[in-house]
Amino acid sequence: MPITPYTGPFGRPELQHLLRRTLFGCTVADRAHFEGMSLAAVVDELLDFTNDTTPPVRTYTDANGDPNGIDPAVPFGQTWVDTPIVPLNDTDIIELRLRSWAAWWMGQLVDQQRNLREKLTLFWHNHMPTQVAIVYQSEAQYQMNQLLRTRCKGNFKQLIHDVTLQPGMLFYLNGYLNVAAAPDENYARELFELFTLGQGSGYTEADVQASARVLTGWTIRYEENDVPVLPSSIFIPANHTTADKAFSSFFNNTVIQGQSGPGAGETELNALLAMILANPECSRFICRELYRFFVHGEISEAAETEVIEPLAELFRDNVDAPDQIAIVLQALFTSDHFFSSTIRGCMVKNPVDLVVGDYRLLGFPTPGTSLPEARHIVNLEQYWLVSYAGMSLLEPPNVAGWPAYYLYPSYDELWLDTATYPQRNNSLLGILYGTVDTPSDTVLPDNANLVFGVDIVAFAQQLSDPANPNTLIQDLVDLFYVNPISATVKQQLKQQYLLFGQVSDIYWTEAYQLYISDPNTTNMTAQLVPDILRWLIGDMQKAAERHLF
Repeated sequence: MPITPYTGPFGRPELQHLLRRTLFGCTVADRAHFEGMSLAAVVDELLDFTNDTTPPVRTYTDANGDPNGIDPAVPFGQTWVDTPIVPLNDTDIIELRLRSWAAWWMGQLVDQQRNLREKLTLFWHNHMPTQVAIVYQSEAQYQMNQLLRTRCKGNFKQLIHDVTLQPGMLFYLNGYLNVAAAPDENYARELFELFTLGQGSGYTEADVQASARVLTGWTIRYEENDVPVLPSSIFIPANHTTADKAFSSFFNNTVIQGQSGPGAGETELNALLAMILANPECSRFICRELYRFFVHGEISEAAETEVIEPLAELFRDNVDAPDQIAIVLQALFTSDHFFSSTIRGCMVKNPVDLVVGDYRLLGFPTPGTSLPEARHIVNLEQYWLVSYAGMSLLEPPNVAGWPAYYLYPSYDELWLDTATYPQRNNSLLGILYGTVDTPSDTVLPDNANLVFGVDIVAFAQQLSDPANPNTLIQDLVDLFYVNPISATVKQQLKQQYLLFGQVSDIYWTEAYQLYISDPNTTNMTAQLVPDILRWLIGDMQKAAERHLF
């Protein structure tokens, strides 16, 4: 049966719920852009995107600040992604390029377009991760990231096919070592257990072994005629097992006919993936993974019946569709279940949602592409702040991704404990109060001595009536929290911060209006307006509810 569509009201609360789950945070501008549109129109726009990103550029120098002292094959200010490293094992260049990629990725998150591309890229990165400590290859890592970004809403079989042969994944799970004489089962095991079917779904150890034999012969090319090239996958027929591969009754006793010659690898890989996708456990597993990332960690019996099974059927019905994942997500995000009261505010934000969401919400300025060094510095600081809050994007904990998306029964509650709570709060305060300064010795003079930080008054001016303390508090509550807070707490916040301990609203209104009319005013109360806004918001950020969405 089809999933039940949502037919209730689609006002600001519902819109904000949808945007918080599909974007990183919901800004005033995001909300204004979509308000007045129907649910179907909003979801259509969120799913309407391509991978139109431009690559990272070289903004790094050697230890002495010399732009020509390292990675000389790449001109300063040009991209490095299409230039092999010479020599291949130059860890100094690899480290600088990896930092460049990390900063670039953070820039994509903070400056994201109003669509699902970046959220889906993170979803697949968690679902089929590679760890930079193991795949210490800047070009392969960037290629993998771009593959996920390009294929994220498309056909799952095409995605898993490309991931299987991506050099970073071939290296990460030993696919490049998988040869007929000594089959390596590492990737085959994770293909079943983590990427397509799930542990305990019914496949056997013999199935894993047969799958490993199907995948023999693929490896990575790093050089051609002793000259370094960008990493790419190649198939070596002599290293492939040409015998037939028989599978268990879980796969209907399928036999993949052994192949030989240059096309053997592709033929057998496609047969293996078709076999996997023909098993209904694959569609259920992928739909559960999407649910746990976008809806809720724990899947109730009712959700399994009313949400997962209909979505899995939709997944199977569109197994050959080029937009298969988008079709499933469109149904999920327009479902009655997605907008139920038990789903709103039920999840703890991961550190990217938390930190990037606040960077976006408060309008932390990101330098444009005309200031590449400054942009790199700001984005890298943002990357480290997300890491400090508990999520190093380039370094998932293991091949299973982050435990918050698979570890029963805690799931997303794992993001929040006595150790991480202070770090998460400090990260939010760092955005609110901190600045990022560029040094005086940048290569490009116009990138030097710049200061980037939140303009808290400009943020407040986006709100409906910031001069009215009651309206200001309510607007902040609507932006920061999913659920309303009591009138008593709002009154306490107003009196403590906006009214200077007084009882009349005029104290804030006059101070705010005076500051707006003359930011250089000598009125001592009005001079405090930016500080008061920071004190108020900083206090509101400490609430546990700030970490839910």
